[in-house]
Amino acid sequence: MGMPFSIGRTLFAQMPPSIVINEPLPRWKAIVWSGFRVVGVALVCAALFYAGILFERYRQRGADPAPASAPASEPVSAQKTPAAPPERSNPAAAKPDVMEVRKLEGLDVQALSVVRDSAVPGQLQYEFTISNEGRLYEGTLEFLIQGSLDGRPTAWEYPPSGQRSAGRFQMRVGRYMKSEGKIQLPTGLVPEAVSIRLREPSGNIRASRGVRVPPVEQN
Repeated sequence: MGMPFSIGRTLFAQMPPSIVINEPLPRWKAIVWSGFRVVGVALVCAALFYAGILFERYRQRGADPAPASAPASEPVSAQKTPAAPPERSNPAAAKPDVMEVRKLEGLDVQALSVVRDSAVPGQLQYEFTISNEGRLYEGTLEFLIQGSLDGRPTAWEYPPSGQRSAGRFQMRVGRYMKSEGKIQLPTGLVPEAVSIRLREPSGNIRASRGVRVPPVEQN
């Protein structure tokens, strides 16, 4: 028997609607979720790329042949003889370096004068001025004397490397400095040119200047 029409209409009116309308998602939440998705995709791509690199390295390592083992011993004829010590450079070729003018980072040997001491044979008198427009210079002072000894070209450094820690060879130049002194040459050394060099603790020459030594005047 069918349901009366009035009763069916009443039940239908009491049933809740099947369509539910949600509130719109806030904009900041939407931006955050989009950021999470982008980061997730980037991480997945990076992991795949790194995995591909590892696989390629493993494949190349497996393809490389193993290095052949070295023989246990070599015949005497095949063994290499020790290299001879290098020969000393020709001092005559050092003349361009003796006369070189170098000034780095504002440090400059403005003037250098070297003359023979007329009162003491084999002794030189020097005088120089230094200006500095860069950072503070702290290092050592050294001279390179180019000349001849027993008729052969030679180059001689003064002071020896073991004596450069002495007070008068330790230099500290802020803006300007003027100094003078004497150099006692080895017996028989005839000087032709002298260079002053300012060397930093690192070993680099920051400034240098060379001059010719006037020859001995003949009476």
